[in-house]
Amino acid sequence: MKNLDDAELEGKNVVLRTDLNLPVEDGEPQKTVRFDRYLETIRELSERGARTMIIAHQGRPARNDFLSLERHSEILSESMDQKVNFVQSFFGSQLGDAVACMDNGDICMLENIRFLSEELQNASPEKHAEDYFIQNAVDYFDLYVDDAFSAAHRSHGSMVGFTELLDSYAGPIMQRELENCRKVRDEFDEGLLVLGGEKPSDVIGMLEEMIEGVDEVLLGGVPGELALKIKGNELGEKGEWIEKHGFDTKASELEEMMDEYGEKITVPEDLRTDSGNHEVGEVPEDEMTWDIGEKTEEKYAEKIKKAEAVVMKGPMGAFDQGHEKGSKKIVEELAENKAYTVIGGGHTSSLVQRFDHELDDFAHVSIAGGAFVRFMSGEDLAAVEALRNR
Repeated sequence: MKNLDDAELEGKNVVLRTDLNLPVEDGEPQKTVRFDRYLETIRELSERGARTMIIAHQGRPARNDFLSLERHSEILSESMDQKVNFVQSFFGSQLGDAVACMDNGDICMLENIRFLSEELQNASPEKHAEDYFIQNAVDYFDLYVDDAFSAAHRSHGSMVGFTELLDSYAGPIMQRELENCRKVRDEFDEGLLVLGGEKPSDVIGMLEEMIEGVDEVLLGGVPGELALKIKGNELGEKGEWIEKHGFDTKASELEEMMDEYGEKITVPEDLRTDSGNHEVGEVPEDEMTWDIGEKTEEKYAEKIKKAEAVVMKGPMGAFDQGHEKGSKKIVEELAENKAYTVIGGGHTSSLVQRFDHELDDFAHVSIAGGAFVRFMSGEDLAAVEALRNR
């Protein structure tokens, strides 16, 4: 797979696929670790004389965060102290004129690529190469750079279609994510997995791929609560909530893992509700559990302190709803630990900023969610395979 070290960029018209899908508050996109990392890539292309057209997406159809990227282009301009021109049309003279007007080092940003229905089809690179947008755009560009590791599990148009038609390269984020995640997945030994978040299906995939090589797995979040439910513990209103939202559909697989590797899998001893801390089995039936409890966070923190390597995926509780004590304790211990630590998956990377830690406190902080989980679960990623096959 080629990377930017192999590319001659000066004077070249470059399609850069990023993932600037940002959290939105009151209609305003918020800067994150992800945003800061893409600034580095965009600056590199500009400084090396590329004429860069950024392709990105924001949200999904029918969701509140499904927005135009015009504000993103303004935020980029402010952050780079350089004008980033917004291109509203995918077709016709506006796209061609925008490319024709660029000088070396200039940057444009195309409208939200998911406004195109063909973009969201999961299809092969060969099929997407026939997309109307790809066919219309390809004549304007010399090469394609895919830096959107966090969307690499999706075989969408702009993720795979250009690789069939343009000289294609992995961007620095893509390259760094693959190197670090591959090292952890394939070489991880004698360490801890700390697995939380909301989706037990993510946890099961990572367990199946990695449990043989780890010392212990510490469960939190919904996967930890599902494990407690499997063991016959009452969880107040959370038990019904798990069933209502379909998070118990993987209960049989998790139970099999617990039966086979029970000595390696540690579950919470206590949980937090709105009324306070409760031992497992003593949660009031009319209350919802939100986070791991005090005993559990202290126990997990002590295990992390002694570990030589730790991978964390997913928060320990509903931190985005104000229940963050368990996650905060675990992330603080990871930051202080001198072991090899990797954080990734969905909301997990945002915990670093939320709790005022530096990225350098950890060996690697992945900005990917689904792609991180799938890669760590041993699955091939569509966009990575498309790049590899060029």
